[in-house]
Parts: sequence; structure tokens; C-alpha cells
Amino acid sequence: MRHLSVKPMLLSFIVFLAPVVLNAQQPQQNAKPRYRLVPPQYGAGLVIGRHQYTHVDAEGKRRLTLDTYRPADVDAGVRLPMLVMYFGGGWINGRPGHFTPLAQAIACRGYVTVVPNYRLSGEAPFPAAVHDCKAAVRWARMSAKLLKGDPEKIAVTGGSAGGHLAGFVAATNGLSEFEGTGDHRDVSSDVQAVIVMCGPMNFLNATMKENIKRSQERGQVHAVIRFLGATAEENVDLYAKASPITHISSSMPPALFIDGELDDPRQRYLGTWKKMDEYGIAYDFVLMEKGPHPFWNYEQWFGKTVDCIDAFLLKQFKSVGPTR
Repeated sequence: MRHLSVKPMLLSFIVFLAPVVLNAQQPQQNAKPRYRLVPPQYGAGLVIGRHQYTHVDAEGKRRLTLDTYRPADVDAGVRLPMLVMYFGGGWINGRPGHFTPLAQAIACRGYVTVVPNYRLSGEAPFPAAVHDCKAAVRWARMSAKLLKGDPEKIAVTGGSAGGHLAGFVAATNGLSEFEGTGDHRDVSSDVQAVIVMCGPMNFLNATMKENIKRSQERGQVHAVIRFLGATAEENVDLYAKASPITHISSSMPPALFIDGELDDPRQRYLGTWKKMDEYGIAYDFVLMEKGPHPFWNYEQWFGKTVDCIDAFLLKQFKSVGPTR
């Protein structure tokens, strides 16, 4: 059987597995812990690409790009599972580069990783970002042969706001309502697995309502209000429509949920899990011990995040991974 052959590039990622505190001085008692961000690895052993994947205006002048990563040494005929990854930032800010280290590390495990840009709430409110995220999946499926990817094994993931978008894309498998008017509309945006990291699945649950209330009491406009363009009191139907939980059906693929221990673990998903149980949809949950929001960016939890995602996707796709 042909299999993926990857040169010993994984050695460069050993540095990720050792927890390093940013402040080398003795921390003061009760001081907030500080963590070291994981740096990019500059693509050692990877093929890196940047592509335009859709346009979002009638004139075709506003175009969106994405970054791709895959192992350089892939046997002829091998097709790798694909993972589309949505960065976080409260739908207000963020960029694909925030996911570069994670995308590179997962690619080194034998995947094609795709990290798209998408419209933020300052440019266009919901559902614009969803339209872009589905367009990125369509592009990945259409481009699978070019990328040495498997168009039948596409998963999505994201963290925080990106986790919401990943959950939404997965929960709306088969629903044409959220495809938008972007490119490659003749290609399916359905996905076969999803990993949600700290992503809100229900904008109307008690935890989300309390978070929004606290922001308003401080005189701030909560990110969800910016994303949806209204408060829940002004448009409760919009809040329900923008919640992945609303759209869960038997078409939703298996899911992995990952939370940091210090980030209200499980609270975002309780109703979601109940509904998934009703439809018989498989899901797993991983708790990152002492993990903050966003744990996946920090060295202390980076290696475990890669391991969890890899193990889940291997389980779902039953893929032959690289020699390790």
C-alpha cells in the first residue's frame, strides 16, 4: 500500500512541547500567568501556497485569499485529508497568520491545511463570514487534486469566533441558504468532520446572555452585537438563525469539542450535545488542563492540541498517516 512519506521535519516541532513561561522572573503571588506564543516554523518540509478563492462583490474587485500547507514529500497517488481552519478574533479582527503555526504543525502530520481570510463584522455582518467560510470549503474541494488532497475527507476547525464558524459550516451541511453568492457554487460545501475550540454554538444560551449583559453594563458593545448588527431584544430570530445549534440535523458530521479549563468549559455546548444525541451524531470532548482562552496559541497546550486534532481526524477518516 502506498503511504505518505515525510522527511524528518517533525523534529523541528519538539520545541512546541515544552511549556515555557514568558516572564523568566519569579511570578508574584496571585499574578496572572503569562504564556509564550508559538512561532511559525517557516514551512520546513512543507509546500506553502497562497490563493484567491472567491470574490465578494458584483464587480469582482473585492477578493479573498487563503493560505495552504501540505507535506512536500507525498507518494504518487496519495490523497491527504484536508482541514479548513478559521481564525478567531470575535468576528471583529484577526487574520489567517494567527493560525499559521497550528496549520503548519497539522500539515506535518499528513494533512492539507487551508486557512482562509473572511470578511469581518466591520466590513459586513452575519452571514457574510459564513458565506466566505463555505466558499473556502468549496474551493478546497475543487482544488483537491492540485493540493494532493482528498475531496471526500474535508474537515473544518476554528477557535473562538472561528470555532463558531466551523460549527456553523458543519451544522448547515446541505443547506443552500447559507452558500452566499461566492465562487464555485456548483461544488459542495459539505464537510465530513468538525473540531470546535471554544466556539459559541448558541447565542441565546444563559452564558452568552450573561457575557453580553456584562459588556453592556461596562458601556461596551459586545462582539456578538457587532457581528449580528442588533441586540437579542431587537432581533431574537436573528440570534437563533446565527446559532449553529438551530441548524443541527442528521446531516451534521462527527464533532470534537475542545475547551480550556479556565474558559467556562462545556458551558457553550450543553444544549448542542443534547441535540446531537437526539440525532445520533457522534462527538468527543477534550479539556485542556489549566488552559486559557485561546489555549491553542500557547506552547503549553500547542502539542496536545495538535495531538487531539490528529487523533480525531485519523479516527474519522481512517487515514494512513506519515511515518512517525
